[in-house]
Amino acid sequence: MIYDSKMDYGYMALPMNVDEILGRDFWIFDNFTAAMMPNAMEPAKLTASVSIYVRRGFFKAAINLQVIEMSGPAVVSIKCGETLQLIEVSSDFSASFVVMSKNFVEDVFLHINDVQNLTAIASHPVFRIPEDIAPKFDNLYDSLHLIAADAKNPNVLKVLRHSIIAFYFRYAYRCFDLIEEGTDSAKRLSDRFIKLVRDNFKTQRFLEFYAAQLGVTPKHLSRTVKSQTGFSAASWIERFMILEAKVLLKSTNLTVQQISDNLNFPTQSFFGKYFKKNVGMSPKAYRNS
Repeated sequence: MIYDSKMDYGYMALPMNVDEILGRDFWIFDNFTAAMMPNAMEPAKLTASVSIYVRRGFFKAAINLQVIEMSGPAVVSIKCGETLQLIEVSSDFSASFVVMSKNFVEDVFLHINDVQNLTAIASHPVFRIPEDIAPKFDNLYDSLHLIAADAKNPNVLKVLRHSIIAFYFRYAYRCFDLIEEGTDSAKRLSDRFIKLVRDNFKTQRFLEFYAAQLGVTPKHLSRTVKSQTGFSAASWIERFMILEAKVLLKSTNLTVQQISDNLNFPTQSFFGKYFKKNVGMSPKAYRNS
């Protein structure tokens, strides 16, 4: 887990200071086990892009409020600015953990932005790995670990970048082809809506805005999102608001008034009532809990 610099780093037993990790363009830890994971965790917003290659075991977490469950071999990708909450891992969990800067990720995507399944890459945080190419992923992450450790090579970042790009075109593209084949129009609409909410919830709280952006009626949007996710469209807007408020209360030193302003509430009092209605306690009580 990568936290903002003001957050508590005590949740996971990482081999170096988190600030040092965040100061790099690429960092990999190749033997991440269940023993290093916390038993429970508050939502945390990532300040770098993270890729977790689950070699074996079970992993359950919420990414931007959407619960994901997977068993290895699989990869979960979390973009910078997204919120992660760990829920559960199995005792045999083992993974490789990669942290990448925004510039590094953009450089990689620049070289694959002409592939047909780029939408699948951007909108699906989890993808399963076909059994026949799982050993290839093992080899890739082992190789990345060795490349990143070569302090004498001035071209380490270039080697890492081109290794990932070449691997994508040789093997990994198959994982995203499987996602595209299994995604229907209702799921795509629901995914697009949730991404829009994530990007606009601070300023756009009414369903009409999102329906207009997606070219559908509010009724159709609400019905589709409910059927796909189990939550109404309006509920998703509210849940993102509360999640952001929780993250700011727990991970920053901003005052309640500053958080209220950040989330575009008309007054601190209105924010306090809104928060208590949804969480069951005041913002101050939540911060101190």
